[in-house]
This record gives sequence, structure tokens and C-alpha cells, in this order.
Amino acid sequence: YNLLLVTKAVVSTQSTGEDEIETLMYEQMALASSAFAFSWSRWNADCGEKRMIVRGAENLTTAPVDEDMWKNYSCEPQKCYTLKCTDDDDDLFDEKLEETQFHPDLFHCLKEGASPDATKTMSSTPYGFVDNVSTWLFATKVLTFS
Repeated sequence: YNLLLVTKAVVSTQSTGEDEIETLMYEQMALASSAFAFSWSRWNADCGEKRMIVRGAENLTTAPVDEDMWKNYSCEPQKCYTLKCTDDDDDLFDEKLEETQFHPDLFHCLKEGASPDATKTMSSTPYGFVDNVSTWLFATKVLTFS
């Protein structure tokens, strides 16, 4: 048991900034996945290895998300915020959406703009669901290979 912990510690200290932010993103996406849909943003390729931009939209139905519902979220290891720019803009501009705040992670950033129904859905999501979504996100690496 102690050997396993030592091995994990050694491996995690050798990870790159991109691995760290990717891990954080998948964990947060899994936590919110019962009430939000996610997509890769075209700006993700331009933001460096210590930052990711992901598109998210509240979705409590099985219907596809309307294009105008998507928001871009800028995420770093200790800061996340809703971006003013969308994937339809000509240039990436790093401005926070008015009347929103900085948050320590994507999950709390999403909760800021979530409806009461979405918040209730996320808070009552079974651990097994979150664990399964997390496993799929890490296995498919959707933010890396999109």
C-alpha cells in the first residue's frame, strides 16, 4: 500500500503543466456532467500548456444544445472564469464576462450561472455516475484529441 502511494507521488511530480490542467478539467467536467454538456473550444489550441478553454452549456434534457447556449470557460490550475468571447469570434480576447466572478475551478464557475434545477441535479448525482464519466473522459482524452 505504501509503495503504491510512493509510486503515485513520483509519477505526479513528473507530469507537465498540460497534464495537470487536463486532469483538473476532466475531474471538474465529470462532477458537472449530469447537468452540463461540454465541448472542445477552437481557442484551446492557442492558449498554452498551463491553460485550457472548454465550452460548456447547461443541458438537463437529452436534446442537443442550441448553439447560442454555449459559453467558453478559461481554466488554469487555480483560476477559472467565463470568457466574453465565443468560438464564433474572429480573435481570442481574454476578457471575463461581465457580472461573473473568478473561481478556483470549473465546477464552481459553472455553478455560478447554473439554474436551481441544474444545481440540484449536480448535488444529487450518484458517485458511480461521476466515476464512470471521469473514467471515460480520461480514457478518451476529449480535450487533447479533439
